Amino acid sequence: MRPSKPLPVPEEWTNPDAYVEALLSFATSSDLFRHLCGGVHMLDFLTREPDLYTSLLPEHWRVFFDQHDLQDVIDLMLRDDIEPLLTAHKQGNDTETQGWKGAGLPPLDLLEYIQQIRRLSLHRDFTPQEAGTPSIPRRIAVGMKVKKYHEVAHFSKYVDTLCNTVNKERGEDITHIVDFGSGQSYLGRTLASPPYNRHIVAIERKHQFISGANRMDIYAKLREKKKVQLYNKKLATCTTCEEPEAPAAGNSDSMRPREPETSNLDVDDSNETPEDDEESLTEINIFRNIDIAQGEVGSPPARNGVIEKPAANTSTPRGAMDYIEHEIKDGYLEPIIENVIATPVATINPVGTTERTERPTDARVMVVSLHSCGNLLHHGIRALTLNPSVKAIAMIGCCYNLVTERLGPAAFKLPVLRSMHARLSQDASAFDPHGFPMSKRLEDFEHGSGTGVKLNVTARSMAVQAPYNWGRVDSDDFFTRHFYRSLLQRVLVDRKVIAKPGVPKDLYSNNPEDSEAIKNPLIVGSLRKSAFDSFTAYARAAVAKLGRDPYFGPKVRDGMANISDEELERYVTEYWPAKKKLSVTWTLMSFSAALVEAIIVVDRWQFLRENDSVKDCWVESVFDYGESPRNLAVIGIKK
Repeated sequence: MRPSKPLPVPEEWTNPDAYVEALLSFATSSDLFRHLCGGVHMLDFLTREPDLYTSLLPEHWRVFFDQHDLQDVIDLMLRDDIEPLLTAHKQGNDTETQGWKGAGLPPLDLLEYIQQIRRLSLHRDFTPQEAGTPSIPRRIAVGMKVKKYHEVAHFSKYVDTLCNTVNKERGEDITHIVDFGSGQSYLGRTLASPPYNRHIVAIERKHQFISGANRMDIYAKLREKKKVQLYNKKLATCTTCEEPEAPAAGNSDSMRPREPETSNLDVDDSNETPEDDEESLTEINIFRNIDIAQGEVGSPPARNGVIEKPAANTSTPRGAMDYIEHEIKDGYLEPIIENVIATPVATINPVGTTERTERPTDARVMVVSLHSCGNLLHHGIRALTLNPSVKAIAMIGCCYNLVTERLGPAAFKLPVLRSMHARLSQDASAFDPHGFPMSKRLEDFEHGSGTGVKLNVTARSMAVQAPYNWGRVDSDDFFTRHFYRSLLQRVLVDRKVIAKPGVPKDLYSNNPEDSEAIKNPLIVGSLRKSAFDSFTAYARAAVAKLGRDPYFGPKVRDGMANISDEELERYVTEYWPAKKKLSVTWTLMSFSAALVEAIIVVDRWQFLRENDSVKDCWVESVFDYGESPRNLAVIGIKK
């Protein structure tokens, strides 16, 4: 099962240490890369003087971009074979006669930059264990979107195979799988069901997720339905009910009235419902809706006021689901494992009566995660090194913007090309021991700006982009959204709603004399799709939302109260040429940020590699990038 290389790197890298050295050296020495990944921000694009595009990119790059269509530029970065273009430069061919797309060749240093990003990016190709996507029964797949179905189907198959691999290498079975940040438990429910039949311990901090997952477990036939005695006031107070006629043959749904003395419910005239009935009735309604939607089994039959549980199939092995409502703050799991994974044992006490106590089993645990956010993945990786019972891990991360920083602020050469933001100083000054980087290799790496590899929140946010999935239409929509937001920032600055950003002396300043606007950033957030039909529609929707902001609200309402549609359209006309420039810059940022993700993933793998208790570790794609771009799993097996 282990791939031929511990990291999915291009063929030229036969030694992982050489790859890591080259990756870190480039990321810490290239000023352009560092500014594209952490040193600039789209909100500053139209508000700086000179403009961000001019300050960031060399002039000969800008001349080349002006000569070509945006989609051709995107293809050059992401898809085109650039070797013939590099060869043409090396052979000294005249750019006017050689040409590219009807104009001059791309600049040599641009091609070299593209080549470096490509050769240092991790490969994301996915080869499934078997042809096609593994099927998931409808009763388990209910609620999954196409993306989630693809992820769960392939990763559950992968985890089951990894359990078998661990069994072969260690000579012992994995007894339990702990799902970090289980959410709705789609992965756990699939692994607990046939054909895998694994015992899952799902850890989730949100109570509503666990409640919803429990209800879904009933529908998946992993848990019995509660027997609920429904309150019927008429039957409870009736003292002379006649016996009904015998039901017709085959009519098993006819009801027999309860005798009053058999009811365990109160029979007074109050309208109160038994303590558990409200939740139980809600549960029944939810599953009735699911049953009808699936078209499989109709409404649950009611007999004598009791909701019948589905017949258990005892002929096949079954998995199990346990839920823990817990906020994970580190990787130490032994107390949870001891409390949940235990075997009941009968003992005789001194009085002579039998008591049932619980004794921890010899648990052999695999910790898994399907897109755990931020530091939660760090906790899962550390679980392999901190817990004797954890024998293996398979962790897939996402939301790198939520990872904290361990080493302090990253340094950028002047001039600083972005304004201050509250998240920059807050994250950089956190010095969180659970944050990035995890490994000593990255912590001790020496470079021109100091010691240690550092990635700020802007760089980590860019790492979740998926440029290789961009099409012509959706990329244009994406660029338009960024252009509208940058243009709105220009309008707000012109109308004195917010101050014009200057060049900060300290990008990570915590000086209390700094502007309150820095500490209270103006954030538009999400808007309805119709808000992006035009800039006027966007500006109106954004201003309405910002007008409710507790800090900026009054200034936004006053400053934007008298702006006309005609004035907003004039802004679009004036700044429209900047849209292509913004789009080129965003493409460069997203393309370059593939190395940011590579650095984060390599750091996690390197952390396992440095630990003496780890026998083997690697990184592997576990589903298709086109369906789910965050497809790299970090695998570790204990000695």
